Amino acid sequence: MRPRRPAADSGVSSECRWGYDALPMARTAHPPTHPSQNVRPVALNHVHLTAEDPEAEIAFLCNVLGFRRDKSHRSFVWLGNMQLAVTKGEPIRNERFHLGFRMDSAAAVDELCAALAKHGIAATEAVETGGYFSRSFQDPAGYWFEVFADGGIPALGSID
Repeated sequence: MRPRRPAADSGVSSECRWGYDALPMARTAHPPTHPSQNVRPVALNHVHLTAEDPEAEIAFLCNVLGFRRDKSHRSFVWLGNMQLAVTKGEPIRNERFHLGFRMDSAAAVDELCAALAKHGIAATEAVETGGYFSRSFQDPAGYWFEVFADGGIPALGSID
């Protein structure tokens, strides 16, 4: 499978498939504007994906990307403390929708992409911007995945 590149007139920057270079990054905390904003979610728990063949999607996630299947709820898969639910339905067909996964290094990104190639899945060429190294690929259901190494950009909501 050969990854699609955005069309020249798609409005997506050639520097980054999803146009992050055009999005401003908030570097300061914003104070709540009303009392109800003092109560907020603790963490993202799961993302729900739909696939025409949920079993094939789950097999890809587990056998190729290393997710583990939830024994008590068969439509859930886990990677670390992040959960995906996969059920039958039409996949999201939006050029900008993707799932991004941090890797330990640019070498690890390339190693994963080499492993994907053995499964017939081609990754895009690397995008390098400063300490950010990124590649993307489509899974069998058509979802875009980004794998990246970011040179230590803070995680877990720690950007202040």
